[in-house]
Amino acid sequence: MMEKRVMTDSKRRRGLVAASALLSGVLVLSACSDGGDKGGTTAAESSKKSQAEVDEAAAKDTSKARIAITPKGGADNVSINRGTEVTVSDGKLTEVTMTSSAGEKVAGTIAADGRSWKPDAQLERSTTYKISATAADSEGREAHENGSFTTVSPANSFIGNFTPDDGSKVGVGMPVSINFDKPITDKAAVQKGITVTSSSGQEVVGHWFSAQRLDFRPQEYWQEDSTVTMKLALDGVEGAEGIYGVQDKTVTFTVGRNQVSTVDAQTKTMTVTQDGKTVKTIPISAGAPRTRRTTARW
Repeated sequence: MMEKRVMTDSKRRRGLVAASALLSGVLVLSACSDGGDKGGTTAAESSKKSQAEVDEAAAKDTSKARIAITPKGGADNVSINRGTEVTVSDGKLTEVTMTSSAGEKVAGTIAADGRSWKPDAQLERSTTYKISATAADSEGREAHENGSFTTVSPANSFIGNFTPDDGSKVGVGMPVSINFDKPITDKAAVQKGITVTSSSGQEVVGHWFSAQRLDFRPQEYWQEDSTVTMKLALDGVEGAEGIYGVQDKTVTFTVGRNQVSTVDAQTKTMTVTQDGKTVKTIPISAGAPRTRRTTARW
C-alpha cells in the first residue's frame, strides 16, 4: 500500500507540471496573438499618438505674437541715439524692461498702438544693456524675448565741440566752428551729416581748417536779426576707420545788429560801422609796421 501511494503521488506531480507547461504555452500564444491583432495598438503607436496630442495642445497655447529686439543680441559699437528698438507683429507689447550693466533702469515708452518701444533718452557710451520684452496676441497668450548689446566706446567714437552755444546771440561775423576730438579722415561723410541754415535764406558753406576743425559761414556777414540753425546728424557716421559719430542734435542761435569794426594798421585807426554806416573812428596801436589791415566782426 505504501509503495502504491508513492507512485500515485509521483504521477500527480508529473501531471501538474505538464498542465502548468501547457498553460504557459497558451498564455504566450495568447500574447503573440494579441500583438498581431489588426484591431490592437502597439506601444510605439500609442506613444506616437500621445506625443501628437501633446504637440497639438502646445501649439494651441503658443502665442502668435513675435517680438524683435534691435540691435541683435551680442552686438557692440551700437549707436547711443537711434540704435535701440523693440517691435512686435501679431500682437501688442505689454511690458519692456531695459537695464544697464550697473542695474540702472532705462526709461522708455511703448507706442500708442502697442507695436513698438524705444528708450526716452540718449544711452551711455561703452555700456552693456539688457532688454526683456513681453507681448500678448489677440487671445491674450503671452510671448517673451530677451536681448543684450553694448554701445559704442569713447575709443571708437568721435564728438564735435561747437560754437556758438545753443540759444546764444552773436555778431554778424561769428562763424559756426566745430572742433572734433579725433582726426577726421572721411571729411565728406562728416560734412554731409552737418547742415547749417539761416532764416535769411543766405547760402552757408563749410571749410576745413584741419582734420579736426570745420567752420561754416555765409559768403558775407550774417544778416542781422536772423536765426541760424545747425543740425548734427552724425550718429553712426564713420569719420575715420572704426570711429563713429554719436551726436544727433539741433542747435540754434540768433544774430544781433550789424556792427563791424575794421582796423587799419597803416593809419592806426579802427572804424566802427553799423548797418554799413560809419559811427565811430578810434585811434589804435597796431604793433609791428608790417601788420596789415584786419577786420573784427561782432
